[in-house]
Amino acid sequence: MATRARIGIKQKSGRIIASYQHWDGYPGGLGYNLCENWENSKKVTDAIKLGDSSKWGVIIGEKHDFDADRHGSDFEHMNCYYNRDRGEKDCGYKVYKDEAEYIENGFRSGEQYVYLMKDTGDKDYLGNPKFTWYYVESRYTSEGKEVIDTEFKPLERYAILEHIDILKRTLEQMDERKVA
Repeated sequence: MATRARIGIKQKSGRIIASYQHWDGYPGGLGYNLCENWENSKKVTDAIKLGDSSKWGVIIGEKHDFDADRHGSDFEHMNCYYNRDRGEKDCGYKVYKDEAEYIENGFRSGEQYVYLMKDTGDKDYLGNPKFTWYYVESRYTSEGKEVIDTEFKPLERYAILEHIDILKRTLEQMDERKVA
């Protein structure tokens, strides 16, 4: 079962460009990956412009067999795109006029999480703008009603905590297998 997500970056104009991502879109998976490996705004923009993807690795990478990353090949650390790597059509990035439109329309393909990289207003040591990641999520109430966040929340702390929890559960499962 996939945890779908949408990954976007806010442009200087205020518009947002974004693309769909199919696998492991939860904060401890894709969110953690974004915080750890995708802090360069040009790299993020270039990755999004390649369109919808099966998964994001740690680099954009090169054209490769769409199924290669599932078999422990050299391509598992690369992004895997529907157009570039599988030749599918009509899977380019989308443009949203602002954050409100992105939240309103970012969940139209079954996404559970919508991520946004945006300028913090601060500068790095070279005077370049600093960027950080934010997210909104879609969840269901016990009555089955969908609830979508209305404002972006900072991602990094939540992604790290969820990632640590995933690692703990994995270690526990490994320990249980050793005992059995």
